[in-house]
Amino acid sequence: MTTGDEESGGTGEKGRLSTPGRPSRSRTQQSVPASSPPAGDRASDTRGERSRPEPQAREYREPKALRVQREGIEELTVRLYPDRSYVFGRAPECTVVFPHDAVSRQHGRLAFREDHRWVYRDLNSRNGSYLGREEEQGVLDPRLHFQRLGPSCDQVLEVGDVVLLGNGKSRVTLLAEVPPGQVVGPRAKREDSPATVQLERSIERCARHHLPVFLRGDSGTGKTFIAREIHNRSGLEGNFVILNCGRLPQDPAALQSELLGHVKGAYTGASIARVGKLYSANGGTLFLDEVEFLPRLAQDFLVDVLEGSGSLAPLGAPADFREPPPRFRLISASKAPLRQTDLRQDLAQRLAAGDFIILPTLEERREDIPNLVETFLHRLKVEQQYDAELTREAIAFLRGASWPGQIRELESTVRTVVAREVAHQELEGIERQRTLVTLEAVKSYLEQRELGFGGTTSAPVKRTTQPSVESVAVVRKRPGDLTEQDIRGALDKHQGNKTRAALELGIALNTLKARMKALGIE
Repeated sequence: MTTGDEESGGTGEKGRLSTPGRPSRSRTQQSVPASSPPAGDRASDTRGERSRPEPQAREYREPKALRVQREGIEELTVRLYPDRSYVFGRAPECTVVFPHDAVSRQHGRLAFREDHRWVYRDLNSRNGSYLGREEEQGVLDPRLHFQRLGPSCDQVLEVGDVVLLGNGKSRVTLLAEVPPGQVVGPRAKREDSPATVQLERSIERCARHHLPVFLRGDSGTGKTFIAREIHNRSGLEGNFVILNCGRLPQDPAALQSELLGHVKGAYTGASIARVGKLYSANGGTLFLDEVEFLPRLAQDFLVDVLEGSGSLAPLGAPADFREPPPRFRLISASKAPLRQTDLRQDLAQRLAAGDFIILPTLEERREDIPNLVETFLHRLKVEQQYDAELTREAIAFLRGASWPGQIRELESTVRTVVAREVAHQELEGIERQRTLVTLEAVKSYLEQRELGFGGTTSAPVKRTTQPSVESVAVVRKRPGDLTEQDIRGALDKHQGNKTRAALELGIALNTLKARMKALGIE
């Protein structure tokens, strides 16, 4: 089997015919027609419905990106990844938020199906989803010329398709390519750290050759993100496919289905043909994530496939099945050096026969934390309509804090404190405006997370062998009965930590703050 070891390994073979019954990236499966709404679903609203040409009559045009258009908001381009699903709706937790009353909280979902097709499903929205083409948009109400999609039915989409969410002002358009010059976030306001500059050079170097790449770094340092960046900058036509080595099935038949796919009817429940991970990566990149956890059976199978000595037939294929081997760029990642893993020596050597990138920890690039925070805030604004910023004191605190979960933990913290502050504004009846996240808000969240998760953001409270008067538990009282002495005693015991003091007193944090204000306690 040919991988990215050769210069020519980055491009897929074009123009070859697929064997009948074999899941193929080049055409729609004859056995899997595009879904259409049942008659009962269309009876309630037949406005503008028409028959849609069946896509299996021609080559399937796989989209690579989305153009998102929302009323009164700057247009957004989203790159599509087969390993992700995209939920559109009004709820803040959606992948892309549409802040319009005509859009339901969770309106629709776009996902990559195992037969290698992008499919859209309306999630029982109130005002419905409408499907049409780009050239049909120049009318007063495009819904009159679009097909209304039934709820809970998969509809195959391709390049040029347009989905309207509830009305004609909220729409997504499927694109053949990501427009040139697209950037994920704002331009950095500060210079990058030396470690980040070196990392950027390594990514650019790996994007200019098609050798295998091995990434080593702690959990949360961004190995998957770096692998995607290498793929995106390489200009490969195929997909970026993730193979989570720690979650591969142990059963040989299930493993064959996962890697090489299966034909329709290969086993009970195989209602559609499936494209295996190796063929999904044809012409693109195969990313072996957590390769150190690859089971022995999967190692044996993968070595056979990589060396071309094993069968490339999908599960359930006829004995005379023949298909050219897939060609892909190989990137692997691990938290440990290859020699410290239980991988077969020949497999480890193959993974090491290329380039290496050692990812720095967040502790080694603390200067980048303000830039990372700015990037996270920008994503929240363009995707979820959270317009927020952190005070200088809050950013300085984040820069000096401990991050055992690395960049993943930092991003989760920023997203959470912003969502909490927005929710607090709504509870207080404050009109939606730019949210300012203070140092107190950041500390409050991290302290609560420490108590619930058992983190290491602060040192544990020291205990003395002989309890003093101050260390005796405070008698639980109703909030209105708490005296100034009760509150000051709890605060002194926990070195001013309001979260711990509130737990000591048996009241909520907001209740403690309100009582402190009433008693004039600073």
